[in-house]
Amino acid sequence: MSLVAIVALVLALGVASRVLADRLRIPSVLFLIVAGVAIGPEVLGLVSQETFGGGLSAVVGVSVAIILFEGGYHLHLDKLRESPTALLRLTTIGAVVTWLGTAAAVVVFLETSLEVGLLVGALLIATGPTVIGPILQVVTVRDHVASVLEGEGVINDVTAAILVVVVFEVLVAGNGTPAALVGDFAMRLFVGLTFGALIAGIVWLVLDRARSRPCAAPLHA
Repeated sequence: MSLVAIVALVLALGVASRVLADRLRIPSVLFLIVAGVAIGPEVLGLVSQETFGGGLSAVVGVSVAIILFEGGYHLHLDKLRESPTALLRLTTIGAVVTWLGTAAAVVVFLETSLEVGLLVGALLIATGPTVIGPILQVVTVRDHVASVLEGEGVINDVTAAILVVVVFEVLVAGNGTPAALVGDFAMRLFVGLTFGALIAGIVWLVLDRARSRPCAAPLHA
């Protein structure tokens, strides 16, 4: 299949998964997982790592950025302030417990190395708005609980993305010492937050000036 046909197929399966989820009142992520496995290399083999060639990392990066932007755009700060302690614990203590607990389980039950276990644990920190959102559309919870879960999904996605890169480069690829793990993570997080805040400030100023600019008076005949 051509690349255009594969992209069209992926988009069609995404739309079909969402329609089925709405009809059956089941989180759409379940249908998306089944569709991904079906067209992946383990079943039909229509999509593999070689499908997008060198552009795979760019496609994944742009997709993740869109998902996180959409999730962050719908966060309401006033609701998050209702349970700041719970959100802080989920994104700090909860993330660390998930990372180390999953790493220990992988090492013990799958008999892998500690480095691989830490890498898998970092990957599984992320819950993500693509998982939390569909579940909250089906399962009814209180507003402040939903806001905390949505916030955790967005924040821990960022944490997981940075931690995966750091663990891979420092521990798996051996490009640094284990002692540099925390410093490298903190540096990447700081740079990301700085650039994100800078760009957000610029966008806010542009939009604010556009809204405050007086409109031309209507012409009367």
